[in-house]
Amino acid sequence: MKKTLKTILSIILSVAMIFAVCIPAFASEEKTAFVVVSGMNTFPLRYSDGEQAFPPTSDSITPMVLQVIPPVLSFLATNDYDALADGIFPPLEGMFGALAFDEDGNSINDIDGTLFDHSLVGYEEPFVSGESNEFATVRAGIDTFGLENTYFFNYDWRKDPLVHADRLNAFIEKIKTDGDYDRIVLACFSMGGTVTCSYLYKYGSDDLDTIIMCSTAFQGTSCVGSLFSADFSLTLSALWHRLALLTRDNTWTNVIDYLDVLLEQSGVNGGLEAFANSITDNLKERIYDELLIPVFGRMPGLWALVPDENYADAKACMLNGTESKKLVDRIDEYHYNVQCEAENLLKSAMDNDTNVYVLAQYNWPSLPISESVSVSNTDNLIDVEYASGGATSALLEETLGDDYVQAENDGHDHISPDNQIDASTCMLPDQTWFFRDMGHVDYPYGESTDFIMWLATSEKQLTVYDNEQYPQFMTYDYDNAKLMPLTEEAVAPTTADIIFNVLEKITEFIFKLTREMLAAVIK
Repeated sequence: MKKTLKTILSIILSVAMIFAVCIPAFASEEKTAFVVVSGMNTFPLRYSDGEQAFPPTSDSITPMVLQVIPPVLSFLATNDYDALADGIFPPLEGMFGALAFDEDGNSINDIDGTLFDHSLVGYEEPFVSGESNEFATVRAGIDTFGLENTYFFNYDWRKDPLVHADRLNAFIEKIKTDGDYDRIVLACFSMGGTVTCSYLYKYGSDDLDTIIMCSTAFQGTSCVGSLFSADFSLTLSALWHRLALLTRDNTWTNVIDYLDVLLEQSGVNGGLEAFANSITDNLKERIYDELLIPVFGRMPGLWALVPDENYADAKACMLNGTESKKLVDRIDEYHYNVQCEAENLLKSAMDNDTNVYVLAQYNWPSLPISESVSVSNTDNLIDVEYASGGATSALLEETLGDDYVQAENDGHDHISPDNQIDASTCMLPDQTWFFRDMGHVDYPYGESTDFIMWLATSEKQLTVYDNEQYPQFMTYDYDNAKLMPLTEEAVAPTTADIIFNVLEKITEFIFKLTREMLAAVIK
Protein backbone atom coordinates (compact mmCIF):
# COMPACT_ATOMS: atom_id res chain seq x y z
CA MET A 1 0.00 0.00 0.00
CA LYS A 2 2.80 2.40 1.00
CA LYS A 3 4.66 1.46 -2.13
CA THR A 4 1.56 2.18 -4.25
CA LEU A 5 1.04 5.53 -2.49
CA LYS A 6 4.68 6.51 -3.09
CA THR A 7 4.32 5.60 -6.74
CA ILE A 8 1.18 7.73 -7.10
CA LEU A 9 2.84 10.68 -5.33
CA SER A 10 5.91 10.34 -7.54
CA ILE A 11 3.74 10.40 -10.65
CA ILE A 12 1.84 13.47 -9.39
CA LEU A 13 5.09 15.29 -8.58
CA SER A 14 6.60 14.36 -11.94
CA VAL A 15 3.53 15.62 -13.81
CA ALA A 16 3.57 18.82 -11.72
CA MET A 17 7.24 19.39 -12.55
CA ILE A 18 6.60 18.77 -16.25
CA PHE A 19 3.73 21.31 -16.24
CA ALA A 20 5.86 23.81 -14.32
CA VAL A 21 8.57 23.55 -16.97
CA CYS A 22 6.10 23.71 -19.86
CA ILE A 23 3.92 26.59 -18.57
CA PRO A 24 5.80 29.21 -20.65
CA ALA A 25 5.17 27.15 -23.77
CA PHE A 26 1.47 26.81 -23.02
CA ALA A 27 1.07 30.46 -22.01
CA SER A 28 -0.31 32.67 -24.74
CA GLU A 29 2.34 34.71 -26.53
CA GLU A 30 2.21 38.45 -26.12
CA LYS A 31 -0.02 39.83 -28.87
CA THR A 32 1.07 42.96 -30.76
CA ALA A 33 -0.88 45.20 -33.11
CA PHE A 34 1.47 46.83 -35.61
CA VAL A 35 -0.02 50.06 -36.98
CA VAL A 36 1.56 52.02 -39.84
CA VAL A 37 0.47 55.67 -40.01
CA SER A 38 0.90 56.68 -43.64
CA GLY A 39 2.59 59.69 -45.13
CA MET A 40 1.22 62.16 -47.66
CA ASN A 41 -0.71 60.72 -50.60
CA THR A 42 0.32 57.09 -50.11
CA PHE A 43 -3.00 56.33 -51.79
CA PRO A 44 -4.85 58.73 -54.13
CA LEU A 45 -7.49 61.11 -52.83
CA ARG A 46 -10.93 60.25 -54.18
CA TYR A 47 -14.37 61.79 -54.52
CA SER A 48 -17.26 60.09 -52.75
CA ASP A 49 -18.15 58.27 -55.99
CA GLY A 50 -14.65 56.73 -56.14
CA GLU A 51 -13.25 58.94 -58.92
CA GLN A 52 -9.61 59.92 -58.38
CA ALA A 53 -9.16 63.55 -57.35
CA PHE A 54 -5.38 63.63 -56.74
CA PRO A 55 -2.84 63.06 -58.14
CA PRO A 56 -4.15 64.11 -61.55
CA THR A 57 -4.79 61.32 -64.01
CA SER A 58 -3.56 61.30 -67.60
CA ASP A 59 -7.12 62.05 -68.68
CA SER A 60 -6.90 65.43 -66.94
CA ILE A 61 -3.21 66.16 -67.55
CA THR A 62 -3.35 65.82 -71.35
CA PRO A 63 -6.08 68.45 -71.99
CA MET A 64 -4.41 70.78 -69.47
CA VAL A 65 -1.09 70.56 -71.34
CA LEU A 66 -2.86 71.18 -74.65
CA GLN A 67 -4.46 74.30 -73.18
CA VAL A 68 -1.18 75.58 -71.76
CA ILE A 69 0.97 75.20 -74.90
CA PRO A 70 -0.58 78.07 -76.98
CA PRO A 71 -0.18 80.79 -74.30
CA VAL A 72 3.37 79.61 -73.59
CA LEU A 73 4.30 79.82 -77.28
CA SER A 74 2.63 83.20 -77.52
CA PHE A 75 4.62 84.43 -74.53
CA LEU A 76 7.89 83.43 -76.19
CA ALA A 77 6.96 85.80 -79.02
CA THR A 78 5.36 88.66 -77.07
CA ASN A 79 6.96 88.50 -73.59
CA ASP A 80 3.53 89.49 -72.21
CA TYR A 81 3.52 88.14 -68.64
CA ASP A 82 -0.12 88.92 -67.88
CA ALA A 83 -1.29 87.26 -71.09
CA LEU A 84 0.74 84.20 -70.09
CA ALA A 85 -0.96 84.11 -66.67
CA ASP A 86 -4.38 84.60 -68.27
CA GLY A 87 -3.68 81.61 -70.49
CA ILE A 88 -2.15 79.09 -68.08
CA PHE A 89 -3.81 79.83 -64.73
CA PRO A 90 -7.35 78.69 -65.64
CA PRO A 91 -6.22 75.21 -66.83
CA LEU A 92 -4.06 74.79 -63.71
CA GLU A 93 -6.91 75.93 -61.46
CA GLY A 94 -9.18 73.52 -63.32
CA MET A 95 -6.83 70.65 -62.54
CA PHE A 96 -6.19 71.42 -58.85
CA GLY A 97 -9.07 73.69 -57.85
CA ALA A 98 -11.27 70.83 -56.65
CA LEU A 99 -8.77 70.25 -53.81
CA ALA A 100 -9.31 73.74 -52.39
CA PHE A 101 -10.47 74.50 -48.87
CA ASP A 102 -12.69 77.35 -47.71
CA GLU A 103 -11.46 80.19 -45.49
CA ASP A 104 -12.33 78.21 -42.34
CA GLY A 105 -10.05 75.36 -43.36
CA ASN A 106 -12.71 72.88 -44.54
CA SER A 107 -12.69 70.96 -47.81
CA ILE A 108 -15.02 72.51 -50.38
CA ASN A 109 -15.65 69.18 -52.11
CA ASP A 110 -16.45 65.73 -50.75
CA ILE A 111 -12.96 64.24 -51.07
CA ASP A 112 -11.15 61.85 -48.75
CA GLY A 113 -8.28 59.41 -48.57
CA THR A 114 -8.54 55.62 -48.94
CA LEU A 115 -9.44 54.28 -45.50
CA PHE A 116 -8.72 50.85 -44.02
CA ASP A 117 -11.23 50.00 -41.31
CA HIS A 118 -9.66 46.81 -39.95
CA SER A 119 -6.53 44.69 -40.14
CA LEU A 120 -4.99 44.06 -43.56
CA VAL A 121 -6.76 40.73 -43.98
CA GLY A 122 -8.42 41.24 -47.34
CA TYR A 123 -6.13 44.16 -48.18
CA GLU A 124 -3.03 42.07 -48.91
CA GLU A 125 -2.11 43.85 -52.12
CA PRO A 126 -0.08 45.99 -52.58
CA PHE A 127 1.35 45.47 -49.11
CA VAL A 128 2.59 41.88 -49.24
CA SER A 129 4.76 42.69 -52.27
CA GLY A 130 5.96 46.09 -51.05
CA GLU A 131 9.58 46.88 -51.89
CA SER A 132 10.04 50.32 -50.31
CA ASN A 133 8.47 53.09 -48.18
CA GLU A 134 5.33 52.36 -46.14
CA PHE A 135 4.51 49.31 -48.24
CA ALA A 136 7.83 47.61 -47.43
CA THR A 137 7.43 48.35 -43.73
CA VAL A 138 3.88 47.00 -43.75
CA ARG A 139 5.19 43.88 -45.50
CA ALA A 140 7.84 43.45 -42.80
CA GLY A 141 5.12 43.96 -40.19
CA ILE A 142 3.04 41.22 -41.78
CA ASP A 143 6.08 38.92 -41.75
CA THR A 144 6.70 39.66 -38.08
CA PHE A 145 3.26 40.06 -36.51
CA GLY A 146 0.92 38.42 -39.02
CA LEU A 147 -1.54 39.84 -41.53
CA GLU A 148 -4.36 39.81 -38.99
CA ASN A 149 -2.34 41.94 -36.55
CA THR A 150 -1.06 44.54 -39.02
CA TYR A 151 -3.01 47.77 -39.66
CA PHE A 152 -2.70 50.77 -41.98
CA PHE A 153 -3.99 54.18 -40.94
CA ASN A 154 -4.49 56.43 -43.95
CA TYR A 155 -6.06 59.90 -44.20
CA ASP A 156 -6.62 62.94 -46.38
CA TRP A 157 -3.34 64.87 -46.13
CA ARG A 158 -5.06 68.21 -46.79
CA LYS A 159 -7.06 68.10 -43.58
CA ASP A 160 -6.29 69.16 -40.01
CA PRO A 161 -3.94 66.70 -38.26
CA LEU A 162 -5.84 67.38 -35.04
CA VAL A 163 -8.95 65.94 -36.71
CA HIS A 164 -6.92 62.96 -37.89
CA ALA A 165 -5.85 62.48 -34.26
CA ASP A 166 -9.49 61.93 -33.33
CA ARG A 167 -9.84 59.30 -36.06
CA LEU A 168 -6.57 57.65 -35.00
CA ASN A 169 -7.84 57.46 -31.44
CA ALA A 170 -11.07 55.80 -32.60
CA PHE A 171 -9.00 53.46 -34.80
CA ILE A 172 -6.83 52.42 -31.84
CA GLU A 173 -9.85 51.94 -29.61
CA LYS A 174 -11.37 49.63 -32.23
CA ILE A 175 -8.10 47.69 -32.50
CA LYS A 176 -8.05 47.18 -28.73
CA THR A 177 -11.65 45.97 -28.72
CA ASP A 178 -11.32 43.67 -31.73
CA GLY A 179 -7.98 42.08 -30.98
CA ASP A 180 -7.39 42.08 -27.22
CA TYR A 181 -3.79 43.18 -27.80
CA ASP A 182 -1.06 43.40 -25.18
CA ARG A 183 0.99 45.88 -27.19
CA ILE A 184 0.26 48.52 -29.84
CA VAL A 185 3.18 49.71 -31.96
CA LEU A 186 2.88 52.83 -34.14
CA ALA A 187 5.26 53.33 -37.07
CA CYS A 188 4.50 56.72 -38.59
CA PHE A 189 5.88 58.05 -41.85
CA SER A 190 6.48 61.56 -43.16
CA MET A 191 3.30 63.58 -42.63
CA GLY A 192 2.18 60.80 -40.28
CA GLY A 193 4.45 62.40 -37.69
CA THR A 194 2.11 65.40 -37.54
CA VAL A 195 -0.83 63.05 -36.96
CA THR A 196 0.96 61.01 -34.29
CA CYS A 197 2.15 64.06 -32.35
CA SER A 198 -1.38 65.48 -32.57
CA TYR A 199 -2.64 62.21 -31.09
CA LEU A 200 -0.15 62.50 -28.21
CA TYR A 201 -1.30 66.08 -27.59
CA LYS A 202 -4.98 65.13 -27.45
CA TYR A 203 -4.93 61.58 -26.04
CA GLY A 204 -1.54 60.88 -24.48
CA SER A 205 0.38 57.62 -24.86
CA ASP A 206 -1.37 55.24 -22.44
CA ASP A 207 -2.46 52.95 -25.28
CA LEU A 208 0.89 52.90 -27.09
CA ASP A 209 3.80 50.61 -26.33
CA THR A 210 6.11 51.99 -29.05
CA ILE A 211 6.26 54.96 -31.42
CA ILE A 212 8.68 54.90 -34.37
CA MET A 213 9.00 58.21 -36.25
CA CYS A 214 10.21 57.35 -39.78
CA SER A 215 11.32 60.38 -41.83
CA THR A 216 8.58 62.46 -40.27
CA ALA A 217 7.71 66.13 -40.76
CA PHE A 218 6.73 66.74 -37.13
CA GLN A 219 8.91 69.88 -37.17
CA GLY A 220 7.94 70.92 -40.68
CA THR A 221 9.98 71.13 -43.85
CA SER A 222 11.79 74.10 -45.37
CA CYS A 223 10.31 73.61 -48.85
CA VAL A 224 6.76 74.30 -47.58
CA GLY A 225 7.99 77.02 -45.21
CA SER A 226 9.78 78.84 -48.01
CA LEU A 227 6.93 78.44 -50.48
CA PHE A 228 4.38 79.78 -47.99
CA SER A 229 6.73 82.69 -47.19
CA ALA A 230 7.10 83.73 -50.86
CA ASP A 231 10.77 82.68 -50.88
CA PHE A 232 10.48 81.14 -54.31
CA SER A 233 12.99 80.78 -57.17
CA LEU A 234 14.29 78.05 -59.47
CA THR A 235 17.78 76.64 -58.92
CA LEU A 236 18.54 74.47 -61.92
CA SER A 237 21.75 72.84 -60.66
CA ALA A 238 19.89 71.67 -57.57
CA LEU A 239 17.19 70.24 -59.85
CA TRP A 240 19.73 68.28 -61.89
CA HIS A 241 21.43 66.97 -58.75
CA ARG A 242 18.09 65.92 -57.30
CA LEU A 243 17.19 64.08 -60.49
CA ALA A 244 20.59 62.38 -60.45
CA LEU A 245 20.10 61.01 -56.95
CA LEU A 246 16.55 59.89 -57.69
CA THR A 247 17.99 57.28 -60.06
CA ARG A 248 19.33 55.43 -56.99
CA ASP A 249 22.22 54.42 -59.25
CA ASN A 250 25.76 55.72 -58.69
CA THR A 251 26.73 55.58 -62.37
CA TRP A 252 23.68 57.52 -63.55
CA THR A 253 24.16 59.97 -60.68
CA ASN A 254 27.66 60.70 -61.94
CA VAL A 255 26.48 61.00 -65.55
CA ILE A 256 23.68 63.46 -64.74
CA ASP A 257 25.90 65.46 -62.40
CA TYR A 258 28.46 65.71 -65.22
CA LEU A 259 25.70 66.87 -67.58
CA ASP A 260 24.90 69.56 -65.00
CA VAL A 261 28.56 70.70 -65.10
CA LEU A 262 28.40 70.97 -68.90
CA LEU A 263 25.17 72.99 -68.75
CA GLU A 264 26.49 75.18 -65.95
CA GLN A 265 29.80 75.94 -67.64
CA SER A 266 28.17 76.55 -71.03
CA GLY A 267 25.75 79.04 -69.49
CA VAL A 268 22.62 77.02 -70.33
CA ASN A 269 21.68 76.60 -66.66
CA GLY A 270 22.08 80.28 -65.99
CA GLY A 271 20.04 81.25 -69.02
CA LEU A 272 17.17 78.88 -68.21
CA GLU A 273 17.19 79.95 -64.55
CA ALA A 274 17.06 83.63 -65.50
CA PHE A 275 14.20 82.98 -67.93
CA ALA A 276 12.16 80.94 -65.43
CA ASN A 277 12.81 83.32 -62.55
CA SER A 278 11.87 86.34 -64.65
CA ILE A 279 8.44 84.73 -65.07
CA THR A 280 8.02 83.95 -61.36
CA ASP A 281 9.29 87.41 -60.36
CA ASN A 282 6.89 89.18 -62.68
CA LEU A 283 3.93 86.96 -61.84
CA LYS A 284 4.63 86.17 -58.18
CA GLU A 285 1.73 88.24 -56.86
CA ARG A 286 -0.72 86.66 -59.29
CA ILE A 287 0.68 83.16 -58.68
CA TYR A 288 -0.03 83.52 -54.97
CA ASP A 289 -3.34 85.41 -55.23
CA GLU A 290 -4.88 83.29 -57.99
CA LEU A 291 -3.35 79.83 -57.47
CA LEU A 292 -1.34 79.06 -54.35
CA ILE A 293 -3.49 80.82 -51.76
CA PRO A 294 -6.98 79.84 -52.98
CA VAL A 295 -6.03 76.26 -53.93
CA PHE A 296 -3.40 75.24 -51.34
CA GLY A 297 -3.08 78.07 -48.84
CA ARG A 298 -6.05 77.12 -46.64
CA MET A 299 -5.21 73.45 -46.18
CA PRO A 300 -4.49 72.84 -42.46
CA GLY A 301 -2.44 69.77 -43.40
CA LEU A 302 0.04 71.84 -45.38
CA TRP A 303 0.20 74.44 -42.61
CA ALA A 304 1.37 71.68 -40.26
CA LEU A 305 4.46 71.40 -42.50
CA VAL A 306 5.51 75.03 -42.02
CA PRO A 307 8.51 75.18 -39.62
CA ASP A 308 8.41 77.53 -36.66
CA GLU A 309 11.05 79.82 -38.17
CA ASN A 310 8.80 80.46 -41.19
CA TYR A 311 5.44 80.44 -39.45
CA ALA A 312 4.87 84.15 -38.76
CA ASP A 313 6.07 85.21 -42.24
CA ALA A 314 3.95 82.50 -43.86
CA LYS A 315 0.76 83.67 -42.13
CA ALA A 316 1.46 87.25 -43.17
CA CYS A 317 2.02 86.10 -46.76
CA MET A 318 -0.79 83.59 -47.19
CA LEU A 319 -3.67 84.55 -44.88
CA ASN A 320 -5.94 87.45 -44.19
CA GLY A 321 -6.20 87.46 -40.39
CA THR A 322 -9.79 88.70 -40.30
CA GLU A 323 -11.37 86.59 -43.05
CA SER A 324 -9.41 83.47 -42.06
CA LYS A 325 -9.75 83.77 -38.28
CA LYS A 326 -11.18 80.26 -37.80
CA LEU A 327 -8.42 78.77 -39.94
CA VAL A 328 -5.77 80.75 -38.07
CA ASP A 329 -7.15 79.49 -34.76
CA ARG A 330 -6.97 75.91 -36.04
CA ILE A 331 -3.45 76.06 -37.39
CA ASP A 332 -2.27 78.01 -34.32
CA GLU A 333 -3.53 75.25 -32.06
CA TYR A 334 -1.50 72.70 -33.97
CA HIS A 335 1.57 74.88 -34.34
CA TYR A 336 1.92 76.08 -30.75
CA ASN A 337 0.59 72.99 -28.95
CA VAL A 338 1.94 70.22 -31.17
CA GLN A 339 4.88 71.30 -33.33
CA CYS A 340 6.38 73.65 -30.74
CA GLU A 341 5.68 71.18 -27.91
CA ALA A 342 6.85 68.04 -29.72
CA GLU A 343 9.86 67.53 -27.46
CA ASN A 344 7.68 67.61 -24.34
CA LEU A 345 5.10 65.34 -25.96
CA LEU A 346 7.69 62.71 -26.90
CA LYS A 347 9.51 62.86 -23.57
CA SER A 348 6.21 62.61 -21.69
CA ALA A 349 5.42 59.48 -23.68
CA MET A 350 8.79 58.01 -22.68
CA ASP A 351 8.15 58.91 -19.04
CA ASN A 352 4.87 57.00 -19.44
CA ASP A 353 6.83 53.84 -20.45
CA THR A 354 6.21 54.24 -24.19
CA ASN A 355 9.27 53.47 -26.30
CA VAL A 356 10.04 56.33 -28.69
CA TYR A 357 12.41 56.30 -31.67
CA VAL A 358 13.24 58.91 -34.31
CA LEU A 359 14.72 57.98 -37.71
CA ALA A 360 16.04 60.57 -40.19
CA GLN A 361 17.80 60.48 -43.57
CA TYR A 362 20.23 62.95 -45.12
CA ASN A 363 22.73 63.84 -47.87
CA TRP A 364 20.04 64.61 -50.46
CA PRO A 365 18.92 67.92 -51.97
CA SER A 366 15.38 69.12 -51.36
CA LEU A 367 12.91 70.47 -53.90
CA PRO A 368 14.78 73.19 -55.85
CA ILE A 369 12.24 75.92 -55.13
CA SER A 370 14.57 78.50 -53.59
CA GLU A 371 18.24 79.13 -53.04
CA SER A 372 18.00 78.57 -49.28
CA VAL A 373 16.09 75.30 -49.65
CA SER A 374 18.46 74.02 -52.34
CA VAL A 375 21.45 73.99 -49.97
CA SER A 376 19.56 72.36 -47.08
CA ASN A 377 20.66 68.83 -46.14
CA THR A 378 17.56 66.67 -46.55
CA ASP A 379 16.21 63.21 -47.39
CA ASN A 380 15.00 64.73 -50.72
CA LEU A 381 12.00 66.34 -49.02
CA ILE A 382 12.39 66.89 -45.26
CA ASP A 383 15.41 68.63 -43.77
CA VAL A 384 17.45 66.36 -41.50
CA GLU A 385 17.33 69.11 -38.86
CA TYR A 386 13.53 68.86 -38.73
CA ALA A 387 13.10 65.11 -39.22
CA SER A 388 15.55 64.40 -36.39
CA GLY A 389 14.06 66.90 -33.99
CA GLY A 390 16.95 69.33 -33.92
CA ALA A 391 20.21 67.80 -35.19
CA THR A 392 22.87 70.34 -36.13
CA SER A 393 23.62 69.80 -39.81
CA ALA A 394 26.13 71.06 -42.33
CA LEU A 395 24.80 72.45 -45.58
CA LEU A 396 24.42 69.94 -48.40
CA GLU A 397 27.78 68.62 -49.65
CA GLU A 398 29.62 70.48 -46.90
CA THR A 399 30.88 69.43 -43.45
CA LEU A 400 30.65 70.90 -39.97
CA GLY A 401 34.32 71.89 -40.29
CA ASP A 402 37.58 70.52 -38.92
CA ASP A 403 37.35 72.70 -35.81
CA TYR A 404 33.74 71.87 -34.97
CA VAL A 405 33.12 70.81 -31.38
CA GLN A 406 30.07 68.75 -30.35
CA ALA A 407 27.43 71.14 -29.05
CA GLU A 408 26.23 69.08 -26.09
CA ASN A 409 28.79 67.09 -24.14
CA ASP A 410 26.84 64.16 -22.72
CA GLY A 411 29.75 61.73 -22.59
CA HIS A 412 28.96 60.19 -25.99
CA ASP A 413 30.18 60.92 -29.50
CA HIS A 414 27.23 62.17 -31.55
CA ILE A 415 29.23 63.48 -34.55
CA SER A 416 28.68 61.51 -37.76
CA PRO A 417 31.79 59.92 -39.32
CA ASP A 418 31.32 62.11 -42.40
CA ASN A 419 31.29 65.21 -40.14
CA GLN A 420 27.92 66.39 -41.47
CA ILE A 421 25.67 65.79 -38.44
CA ASP A 422 25.85 66.61 -34.73
CA ALA A 423 23.08 64.57 -33.08
CA SER A 424 23.78 65.89 -29.58
CA THR A 425 21.31 68.75 -30.20
CA CYS A 426 18.40 66.42 -31.02
CA MET A 427 15.35 66.24 -28.76
CA LEU A 428 16.23 62.58 -28.10
CA PRO A 429 19.94 62.18 -28.94
CA ASP A 430 20.15 58.61 -27.60
CA GLN A 431 17.04 57.42 -29.47
CA THR A 432 17.65 59.08 -32.86
CA TRP A 433 19.21 57.23 -35.81
CA PHE A 434 20.45 58.65 -39.11
CA PHE A 435 20.70 57.05 -42.56
CA ARG A 436 23.02 58.65 -45.08
CA ASP A 437 22.05 58.34 -48.77
CA MET A 438 18.62 56.84 -48.09
CA GLY A 439 15.77 58.75 -49.73
CA HIS A 440 12.67 60.02 -47.97
CA VAL A 441 10.70 57.16 -46.32
CA ASP A 442 12.43 54.64 -48.62
CA TYR A 443 13.32 51.90 -46.12
CA PRO A 444 13.71 49.22 -48.81
CA TYR A 445 12.40 45.80 -47.83
CA GLY A 446 15.19 43.77 -46.26
CA GLU A 447 17.89 45.05 -43.97
CA SER A 448 16.37 48.48 -43.41
CA THR A 449 12.95 47.08 -42.49
CA ASP A 450 14.71 44.50 -40.29
CA PHE A 451 16.00 47.47 -38.31
CA ILE A 452 12.48 48.87 -37.92
CA MET A 453 11.24 45.45 -36.77
CA TRP A 454 14.08 45.32 -34.22
CA LEU A 455 12.69 48.49 -32.72
CA ALA A 456 9.07 47.35 -33.02
CA THR A 457 9.57 44.03 -31.26
CA SER A 458 11.60 45.29 -28.31
CA GLU A 459 9.66 45.66 -25.06
CA LYS A 460 12.39 47.83 -23.52
CA GLN A 461 13.45 51.28 -24.65
CA LEU A 462 16.42 50.80 -26.97
CA THR A 463 19.22 53.30 -27.59
CA VAL A 464 21.78 53.94 -30.30
CA TYR A 465 24.33 52.06 -28.18
CA ASP A 466 22.46 48.75 -27.85
CA ASN A 467 23.39 47.03 -31.10
CA GLU A 468 26.68 47.35 -32.99
CA GLN A 469 24.83 46.41 -36.17
CA TYR A 470 22.63 49.50 -35.77
CA PRO A 471 24.76 52.41 -34.54
CA GLN A 472 23.48 55.99 -34.55
CA PHE A 473 24.83 56.66 -38.06
CA MET A 474 24.29 54.22 -40.92
CA THR A 475 24.38 54.34 -44.70
CA TYR A 476 22.29 52.61 -47.32
CA ASP A 477 23.95 51.20 -50.44
CA TYR A 478 21.29 50.99 -53.16
CA ASP A 479 23.60 49.15 -55.56
CA ASN A 480 24.00 46.24 -53.16
CA ALA A 481 20.83 46.68 -51.04
CA LYS A 482 22.91 46.94 -47.87
CA LEU A 483 22.36 48.85 -44.65
CA MET A 484 25.75 49.38 -43.03
CA PRO A 485 27.30 51.28 -40.14
CA LEU A 486 28.58 54.61 -41.44
CA THR A 487 32.35 54.78 -41.49
CA GLU A 488 34.83 56.98 -43.32
CA GLU A 489 35.57 54.00 -45.58
CA ALA A 490 31.86 53.46 -46.33
CA VAL A 491 31.55 56.93 -47.87
CA ALA A 492 34.95 57.05 -49.56
CA PRO A 493 34.77 57.99 -53.27
CA THR A 494 34.66 55.07 -55.70
CA THR A 495 36.92 54.82 -58.73
CA ALA A 496 34.01 56.03 -60.90
CA ASP A 497 33.49 59.00 -58.57
CA ILE A 498 37.15 59.97 -58.86
CA ILE A 499 37.12 59.63 -62.66
CA PHE A 500 34.00 61.79 -63.02
CA ASN A 501 35.40 64.33 -60.56
CA VAL A 502 38.58 64.65 -62.65
CA LEU A 503 36.46 64.90 -65.81
CA GLU A 504 34.40 67.69 -64.23
CA LYS A 505 37.57 69.60 -63.28
CA ILE A 506 38.92 69.25 -66.82
CA THR A 507 35.60 70.43 -68.29
CA GLU A 508 35.50 73.45 -65.97
CA PHE A 509 39.10 74.32 -66.93
CA ILE A 510 38.39 74.02 -70.68
CA PHE A 511 35.30 76.25 -70.45
CA LYS A 512 37.16 78.78 -68.31
CA LEU A 513 40.10 78.87 -70.75
CA THR A 514 37.69 79.21 -73.71
CA ARG A 515 35.89 82.14 -72.07
CA GLU A 516 39.19 83.90 -71.34
CA MET A 517 40.37 83.42 -74.94
CA LEU A 518 37.09 84.77 -76.35
CA ALA A 519 37.28 87.75 -74.01
CA ALA A 520 40.83 88.48 -75.23
CA VAL A 521 39.76 88.23 -78.88
CA ILE A 522 36.81 90.59 -78.31
CA LYS A 523 39.09 93.14 -76.71
